[in-house]
Amino acid sequence: MNAPASLPVVDGHVVRRLALTDADDWADFALLPEMQRFTSANAASRADLQAMVERTVADADAPDRPDAPILFTVRNALTRELEATFGFHTVSARNRTAELTYMVRPERWGRGLATALGEAAVRWAFDERAWVRVQATVLEPNVASIRVLQKCGFAFEGRLRNFRIVQGAPRDFMLFSRVPAADAGIAAAPPGSD
Repeated sequence: MNAPASLPVVDGHVVRRLALTDADDWADFALLPEMQRFTSANAASRADLQAMVERTVADADAPDRPDAPILFTVRNALTRELEATFGFHTVSARNRTAELTYMVRPERWGRGLATALGEAAVRWAFDERAWVRVQATVLEPNVASIRVLQKCGFAFEGRLRNFRIVQGAPRDFMLFSRVPAADAGIAAAPPGSD
């Protein structure tokens, strides 16, 4: 079974594995225009998101899928409102690497939740999975996510040209990474972002 035995810890929140019952709550904010402009996820409708959740949950429980995405939900400890999702896709069990993903409800932007998720995810990846690299890709105009990654100790590695399709068009993404040891010799910020 690929399901994580432990869960990342985010203070003031309840973290658990993504479940089928989370799809509607996630769709409430994942499909908003302000969310869609910065994501390469191909969920354009509730049905698309439901199908993605079904695949993710099924793959997480499949013993023959060590490279399956691992996604968590983050609910407010008091209200139980779904405030974010986060986890990893593009997992390589063989290479012990994965790509960080997170999506925070817009009402929670600017309050440190994305940074807390990034830090919790990286700590969990290194401590619980013994991964040797966590990377993240972000659209260049998404300055807020670039700042989150920098706060979480990710180092800028370069630009990936025409890396993913966003709203029907190929877009460049900025590549960041974090490894357990210090990132020697890699710029902390993309050129010109000062």
